[in-house]
Amino acid sequence: MENWDFREWQAALGGLDPRAAALVGLAAAERIAGCLGDERFLRHGASAAEVARDLLRECWSGAQGGDGSASARIRDLADRLAGLSAEYETLSMTDLFHSYEPLAGDGDEDPDDGVPDLEEFLEEAEPEGAVTMHLDALTAVGEAAAACAGGPWDGALRCLQVTAMAAEQHDPRLPGPGAEVRRQTEDLVSVRAVDGGRLRHLATRLRTRAQADAAGWLRATERRGLLHD
Repeated sequence: MENWDFREWQAALGGLDPRAAALVGLAAAERIAGCLGDERFLRHGASAAEVARDLLRECWSGAQGGDGSASARIRDLADRLAGLSAEYETLSMTDLFHSYEPLAGDGDEDPDDGVPDLEEFLEEAEPEGAVTMHLDALTAVGEAAAACAGGPWDGALRCLQVTAMAAEQHDPRLPGPGAEVRRQTEDLVSVRAVDGGRLRHLATRLRTRAQADAAGWLRATERRGLLHD
């Protein structure tokens, strides 16, 4: 990862056919979506995870069908996911606020100062790692869908952030940022090597490998208990 430069990567992606570039973004988003099976995410409701999966599926179907244009279905799902992401962020911050315990005062505080103060909370509290991880994953999926619609995809840093959080204990058995960089680089090389007529077959291969990576990543984080209270 120390040799990876985001601007160079972005420039390389920008030099690709839009359909080919969208495949690289889709594969990365598929890997990151593995963390949306975490119990702390699902306890807010499974809607966002279901919409994210539906959106990825719709994007892959378009890529494998050779249609690089955005369908109304993709746009509708992307809009729904954006709304659900905002709702999840609000719910998560509310949960954190109710569980927040203010620091002990200097002795001149009110006797009922055990009640969290919103202003103090916003100054001192930080979202737990899993909340940020889930939000980044949802955003990366939305950005991948935008790429399939012909727009830019800048989700690489989000994908790296998610894998970095998962690997924060530096367990060598856990896929970390270096693994994600290698996968993105391999995918970039793969799409460069094929002509437009073979992108459909390449999409199938990239999707299969990304799904396997996502499942392996989730199993590894489950074993380490990195995504649970």
